Amino acid sequence: MSLREDLQQVARHSQRLWLALLGIVPLLYLLSGFYSIGAEQRGILTRFGKLVDDKIAPGMHYRLPWPIESVEKLQVTAVRSMELDFAQDANASHVQLELTTGDENLINVALILQYNIQEAGIFQHQAAEPEQLLRQIAQAESIQYVASQNIGDLLTTGRNQFQSGLQQAIQQQTRALNLGINVTSVQIRRLEPPQSIKQVFDDVAVARAEKQEKIQVEQGERSSTLAKARSDANRQQQQAQAYASELLARASGDRDRLLSTWEEYRQAPALTGQRMYLEMLEQVMPKARVTLATPSTGRQAEGNE
Repeated sequence: MSLREDLQQVARHSQRLWLALLGIVPLLYLLSGFYSIGAEQRGILTRFGKLVDDKIAPGMHYRLPWPIESVEKLQVTAVRSMELDFAQDANASHVQLELTTGDENLINVALILQYNIQEAGIFQHQAAEPEQLLRQIAQAESIQYVASQNIGDLLTTGRNQFQSGLQQAIQQQTRALNLGINVTSVQIRRLEPPQSIKQVFDDVAVARAEKQEKIQVEQGERSSTLAKARSDANRQQQQAQAYASELLARASGDRDRLLSTWEEYRQAPALTGQRMYLEMLEQVMPKARVTLATPSTGRQAEGNE
């Protein structure tokens, strides 16, 4: 075989190889459009940089190959946390170290903000740094809320209201700015006066606790005294009612007996008078003392008859 024939054969093999490559490359290019979305993810589909769909569900999907269409995968179901510690963030974010309350006291605040992504496409494309913007919103709303409250309320009965009120205010701002974020909760990690005046507030808290304890003791004694007085009043009332019932029964019996005697006397005056005389003697004579004197001896004898 001559050299020319060898070159022709190599050219034919090369031509077949290039034809095969020209068939395989487009196929691989088209197959590159298949992609999968995880269970906790949502896909964001863009076409030439324009948002097409931001709610692609988990599973296998197909898109037009790059650079026509592209897909971003974003964790949306997992709850994210953000810590806001004003004492640590003071220098980095130029916020005040201690917040000022409505009654012009200082207080240290540290919060934990929990949130998730509600609308993936808006979260990814509405703002350049949505989570940083969320932090700034939370800081501003915290400063504003604390400035409207008294320190005593914040440290005692107003803690739950602080958390719920701040969560609502932050959520309202994120919706107004259309960040695609859902704020699920705001939890207080630290809410206390500065160390320089903390002892004073601790003393106030102890005094308040002692006051509450004394009030509870006094209320307990008051309740016990009222219960005893109520019991004594009920007993005396029952005794009075029983005595009154006894007097009424006795008076009723005397009245009936008197009416019966009068009726008998009216029908037979002599006989009834004699009977009444004898009955009176029966009552009087057992109590009478009779003295007998004997003339012969002059001695006296006493006895009952």
